[in-house]
Amino acid sequence: LMSDHVFNAVESGEAMPETLTVQDIQKILKLGRNRVYNLVHSNAFPVIRIGNLIRIPKEPFYEWLATSHVIDC
Repeated sequence: LMSDHVFNAVESGEAMPETLTVQDIQKILKLGRNRVYNLVHSNAFPVIRIGNLIRIPKEPFYEWLATSHVIDC
């Protein structure tokens, strides 16, 4: 479920990242890359854009995941 960076952070006792990557979301939701990008662009949860990088804050994403919703993507 976790990216290599997140997994390595857990293994080494480092602080967990506060954001998720598109690849993390793919693994968590078991969705393809295009579906995840469509979801990211749907404004269903907050997204941080830094140049071409996309980061998703963990807490709002998991809050969104825990609620009932229907999104067409």
